[in-house]
Amino acid sequence: MKVILSKLRPSKRLVLILSAAFVVSAASGGAAVYVGGERLIARIAEPSPSGLACTTLRTVKLDHSGQRWIRMHVKTDRANGPDRMRTALRVVGALASKEKADLYQVVVLDAAGPEKRAAVRGAAIGAKVLFAPGPRSVKGMGEPFRASYNDGNANQMGMFHGQEVSLGLDEIRGMMARMEDRSLCEDPGAAGAEGTEVALAGEHAAKTVEVDGGH
Repeated sequence: MKVILSKLRPSKRLVLILSAAFVVSAASGGAAVYVGGERLIARIAEPSPSGLACTTLRTVKLDHSGQRWIRMHVKTDRANGPDRMRTALRVVGALASKEKADLYQVVVLDAAGPEKRAAVRGAAIGAKVLFAPGPRSVKGMGEPFRASYNDGNANQMGMFHGQEVSLGLDEIRGMMARMEDRSLCEDPGAAGAEGTEVALAGEHAAKTVEVDGGH
């Protein structure tokens, strides 16, 4: 009996190979491919092509000269510039799929940034996107997208003091094409709490959107 068991006992090398394969398979959702430790760590460390988790601070809906404009302020926690940009593009795409409008604006703030609407300007803005499905109908929009981000990191007050980086239309389309997630931010004010406000306004509110968007 002992002789039979000894013949069936796997070698240490085989045990190590099987163990490694099992660990990688479990981590990758059942893929039966062995990936080296360095490659696996690098893959985990790669930024998400869809941006980061975010929280909706407010949504403002404006009626301007028969057009519908929607502006959304969202927050991310200590994100770098490209991640903030990806987040803004993901959210503006999700917003456009959910609600019809002539102009969409998404502004990304740091988690420690200002809460009041009037303070969302200048160094408080980590990234911003303007999207007009029909750009010729919106004053100042020569192309469907206008997108930019601040390449600096937020300080303790949630302010950015880096350089503004603007993206070309091809870069924007490339980023959005690689996205795997198409979701909006978590919205704590979805049930009508203070975080979401709806405004039907005239020329003054419209000018505010234009200033924030860089027109």
